[in-house]
Amino acid sequence: MKPGPQMNTLLQNLQAKLETQSHATEEQTQQLLNDFEQRLSQALNAALRKIETDMRDLEKLSSSINNRTAHQIDAQASSIRDATAALEESRKEWRTVTWKTMLPTYLAGVFLTFWVLLMAVQLTFPEQPSAIEAQSLAAFGLDGTRVTRGLGGLGQVVNLPRGVALANCPIPNLGGGEVCVETAKTR
Repeated sequence: MKPGPQMNTLLQNLQAKLETQSHATEEQTQQLLNDFEQRLSQALNAALRKIETDMRDLEKLSSSINNRTAHQIDAQASSIRDATAALEESRKEWRTVTWKTMLPTYLAGVFLTFWVLLMAVQLTFPEQPSAIEAQSLAAFGLDGTRVTRGLGGLGQVVNLPRGVALANCPIPNLGGGEVCVETAKTR
């Protein structure tokens, strides 16, 4: 079977229609691709702008946090330096007060210990009464007079017998250390 003129015309029409539809579909597909590409490009640009904005905001926030942290660290370091200086001042003051209060106590303890040791030595070696003293006192009618030494040998106490009284010395002794007595023999 041979195609006839009608069939050729139909085939040509069909082929022309197919080409038209193919071009239309191709143009439609191209248009869809262009629209998709344009929308994709707009979306990507918007996403890029959003990322850039977010990055700038993140930089600002990071810088703000960094500055705030640096200020807090400086404030804490300053308070630590102040506390350290106050502690050092307190330590110096404590040392000064301790020495001012403890040194007199320490020295008093040393002197007390020295005095106790001196008294212990004096008590272990008591001084013997002098025979010469007793004889010279008896010559003046002062029999029974006792001489008592003070603790540690600090001074003497004379216990006079009955009938002996203190009297004014005829010649005043400006150097001191002498006492005048009056007895029955010296009246």
